[in-house]
Amino acid sequence: MPATPTNSQPRRRHREVLLAALAVIALSFLLVIRPDGRVAFRAAEHYAVPETCVAHALLGVDCPMCGLTRSFIELARGDWRASLGFHRLGWMVALAVLLQVPYRSACLFGGRSLGRAPAAAFACGLAAALLLNWVLLHARIG
Repeated sequence: MPATPTNSQPRRRHREVLLAALAVIALSFLLVIRPDGRVAFRAAEHYAVPETCVAHALLGVDCPMCGLTRSFIELARGDWRASLGFHRLGWMVALAVLLQVPYRSACLFGGRSLGRAPAAAFACGLAAALLLNWVLLHARIG
C-alpha cells in the first residue's frame, strides 16, 4: 500500500529545521577561528574541523556561501566588523536561521504555519541575495 501524506510530515519537517537551526546556533558559539583561518572546536583548537564546502575543497573556488561559518562565529562573539569581513550577508543568513527557532516552535506547538508559498519566496529571496553578492564579489564590482 503506497504511503499517503499525513499531518506528521509537515511536523517532521518543522522539527528537522528547528533542530538544524539550534545546531547551527550552538556551533556558532562552540567553534573558533584559528590563526590560519580554519575552524575548530574551542576545546580542541589544534584540530581543524574538515572543510565543508565541496567547491572550495575540490576546486579551490569560493561558493556563494563560503565564509558563512566564520561570519556566524564572529557574530556569536559580537564582532560585526569581522563577521562582515568573512561574508557581508552573514548577518542576514544568521537572522534567517535565528528566526527559524520561534517560527518552527510556533508551527510545532501552535499547529499553524505560513504555508509553502511565503516560505519558498523567502528562501528564493535569500538565495538570490547570496548569488547576487557572490557575482558582485567575483566581478570586483562590490
